[in-house]
Amino acid sequence: MRTSVAVMRRGLVFGLRAGAIPAGICAVLWAAIALSGLSGEPLDSSFEKPAAGLVAVLGSLAVGAAVGLVTGAVLAVAPPRMLGSAPARGLTCFVVGATLSAGEVVVMDVSSEGGYGPVVLAVLAMPVVGAVTAARSRSIAAARLGGGAVAGYADASTSTGAGSRSGSRSGR
Repeated sequence: MRTSVAVMRRGLVFGLRAGAIPAGICAVLWAAIALSGLSGEPLDSSFEKPAAGLVAVLGSLAVGAAVGLVTGAVLAVAPPRMLGSAPARGLTCFVVGATLSAGEVVVMDVSSEGGYGPVVLAVLAMPVVGAVTAARSRSIAAARLGGGAVAGYADASTSTGAGSRSGSRSGR
């Protein structure tokens, strides 16, 4: 049970970091538009409204947290055989990340009031989010995979050094 909580915590931390990227971009755009609006000329941007900017920033963070938390939950309950197979683990995490990043499309649609640019960028980012989630799946599942994954070492089955260290600990 403790490893499941650790995997979900790693997933949440990953998700918050991943969600901070679009949230940061939205915050910078929101601040730039707010500052340029001080000149008095209308910009005709949906980010001029504080509520739209707040929805974009907080929504992006929430979507990132959801992606990470669900990825962590999937890896926490996944069978050990799937965790040991990098292609299966990566494909599963790709599907989870790409599917849940559709929430970012909704956030951009709501915050931009139907603007095409942010929505198209969010749709194009879906496979990127899936690929990054798949690439980080090993570090998220490291608590269940064993200590070697945390330090970045190869799996015990592929490295003679790691295998001999684990063998001496078990008393064989």
